[in-house]
Amino acid sequence: MSDDQPTRVIRTGTPSAPGGTADGGEVTRVIGSGRPGRMPGEPETHVLTGVDQTQAHEGGGVYELTAGWLVVTAGPGRGASREIFFGMNSVGRSPDQRIPLDFGDESISREAHAFIVYDEMQHDFYVQHGGKANLVRLNGKPVLAPAELKHGDILEVGATKLLFVPLCSESFNWSDTQGE
Repeated sequence: MSDDQPTRVIRTGTPSAPGGTADGGEVTRVIGSGRPGRMPGEPETHVLTGVDQTQAHEGGGVYELTAGWLVVTAGPGRGASREIFFGMNSVGRSPDQRIPLDFGDESISREAHAFIVYDEMQHDFYVQHGGKANLVRLNGKPVLAPAELKHGDILEVGATKLLFVPLCSESFNWSDTQGE
């Protein structure tokens, strides 16, 4: 999502029921590149729940809160970093991925090569493969099932190595800082 696109944010749930609806039901969080056929200039819709995962810009825009980072330590893009957000983060070369690795490594799948997940309830991060032919490795071993990420872990996606750096944890999380 670029800064020049209008954005419409819909929050569901209630303060008395963070992460859900007043009746205890689950709610859905939709983030993405918009629906196919969206008219130019039509705002994208983002549904956010639980912890307020957005913050307003001075210019009136909205951005998502950062949960951590992936830092490119080897391969094309060495030295660059990408933010990790709350929930499911698709990793791929395409610019519409939540974590776009668009540095020229053609061995990374365009879409959903892997997923990085941040669970704001448990303050845990996970990696899982995207079901593609290309493997994802965690500290040199293939990720065949979801695996927990720890500070300093190395992910290999294609010919690119990524250092995992969490921000959110039990010692810091955005729900504890409500607008400080």
